[in-house]
Amino acid sequence: MLRLARGDHLAALAIVERQFGVLVLRTQVLLSLCGIVITVTGFSGRAIAETSHLARYCISSGIVVVLLAAAVAILGVLRLRWLTQLMTADPVDALEQVIELRNRKARFLAVSSMLFIAGFGLYVGAIAQLLWSTQPR
Repeated sequence: MLRLARGDHLAALAIVERQFGVLVLRTQVLLSLCGIVITVTGFSGRAIAETSHLARYCISSGIVVVLLAAAVAILGVLRLRWLTQLMTADPVDALEQVIELRNRKARFLAVSSMLFIAGFGLYVGAIAQLLWSTQPR
């Protein structure tokens, strides 16, 4: 990172700070998707759950996994920690700590994304069962 910033510690910190912004933006998108899934469940969840036992299991477990994805995103990525809290007398050490925090938040976002995909997959499976259960006219 320091090579990229040509030895300028402040410029290197600014690069990492922008990367934090990207993490937050992507987390907000993921949370919006989670909110949509939860809202749609409120409107159509009962109809889907009445389709079959498997549909009820899929939508129930899917919504729980989506909620878990949101919790991981909020607690892991959006938990506030000021970069100035990580500043030390040694700028290289401080930069290493900031990069480690960025990497940790990126891992939380990756886990949250995988949970969302799994939960959304279960949710879509439940919707598919609803569609398969309809009688053609």
